[in-house]
Amino acid sequence: MSTKIFQSSPGQTLALILAIFVLRALLAITVVPPWQNPDEPQHFEFVHILAQQEQLDLSERRDLDLERNLLRSMSAHGWWRHYAEPEPSPLPVDFLEVPEHLFPVLTSPPMYYLLGAAGLKLTRPDDLLTQYYILRGLALVLAVPTIVCIWAGTRRLFGTRVAAGATLLTALHPQFVLMSTAVNPDVLVNLCGAVVWWQGARLLTGSSGTVSMAAMACATVVALLTKRLAAPIVLMLGVVPLVAVRFGRPGGWRSIGPSLGIVVAGMMLGGLAAAVWFGDEVIRLRDYWGYLLTFSLSDRAQDWTFFLRFTEGLFNSAWLMAGWLRYPAPPVWLLTVQLLTAGAVAGCLIGARRPEMVKWRSGFALAGVLIVIQTAGIYGGLYMNGLSAQGRYLFPVIGPFMALFWIGVHSWWPQRLWPLVSVAVAVLMFALDVIGWTTVVMPAYIQ
Repeated sequence: MSTKIFQSSPGQTLALILAIFVLRALLAITVVPPWQNPDEPQHFEFVHILAQQEQLDLSERRDLDLERNLLRSMSAHGWWRHYAEPEPSPLPVDFLEVPEHLFPVLTSPPMYYLLGAAGLKLTRPDDLLTQYYILRGLALVLAVPTIVCIWAGTRRLFGTRVAAGATLLTALHPQFVLMSTAVNPDVLVNLCGAVVWWQGARLLTGSSGTVSMAAMACATVVALLTKRLAAPIVLMLGVVPLVAVRFGRPGGWRSIGPSLGIVVAGMMLGGLAAAVWFGDEVIRLRDYWGYLLTFSLSDRAQDWTFFLRFTEGLFNSAWLMAGWLRYPAPPVWLLTVQLLTAGAVAGCLIGARRPEMVKWRSGFALAGVLIVIQTAGIYGGLYMNGLSAQGRYLFPVIGPFMALFWIGVHSWWPQRLWPLVSVAVAVLMFALDVIGWTTVVMPAYIQ
């Protein structure tokens, strides 16, 4: 399989990788029972409410009858067992009776929910579980263009072979596939992050500044109207043009400045129009995003032990920790990817100085900046407040991460051996994926 991927034409290569990803995603939809991905019941509730409305009312966010039915369905599909807690008797009748686990969606931005509601209105399913699986299918529909954007951005900066490797690793990434089939707004933010990677690559390589900046701005707005996870994307929008100018975009600021001005003006006008047309929702968004205006350092964040535990949890759950973080990969599995990641990071630092890789310096810069911004946002927004993080919060930059991972592993070897290294890495990651499914996901859910 891996040899064929690296020897095919670009179009065939991408098609084969997408086929691998879709097949694995369909396996996840088949194997993982309903409600077993993070926060699915709450997100489903708001989508369902919007889908039932004749006239749009974003203030209507809870349906107690629906919550009662959802809790019954969760019980029928073993939610408490998979959460590693005893099932209460009698069952709760609404989400507020499960206060530490099910937080109703009261202030979240509406973009993902409107999209999901449109999907349900279009298909008009009758029963609750059919609606649920349609939304999981919608997640996959959004994940496929995410893979395409990762391919396009990586190919622009590093060439077809690196794009094939990085995109294949993304398609084989077990946690990414699980989250790409979940009823969760993350999948839309991940797509927006992939668009920023792709259009940032186009900006660095001399494509139309107006088109690239407008596309990144649209992705940023959509992301902001989806989830807090998107906060770092705002900074990316401002930093990517700086990286482009610093690393030799033809025309420098003269080719970007007018485009940047047009985009900023458009965003301001759009924001003003939204404030006029959706005044109540703007107030809700202000409350939702208000936490960015408060800065504090919790007592937990000053504890070195908490830092180590936070970092370990972030990394491990970024690779494989199925369900509601209740089914981690085996320690040896995690140690393997930890060593590979450490080796890749060191390889990038060493390889960036090698003459044959100097041509990729702009790609190194863009990928590194996007990863640092996303990671800093996670530590600044969660660690500083003494909260825990999940590795899925890194997925908006999974494209640049996998590009550097692929290059970093190759950097340890002479370039003449890179074709063999590519096959070895692909086979190893495929084996890790199979092990993850056969030792973690399937034993947890197939009984």
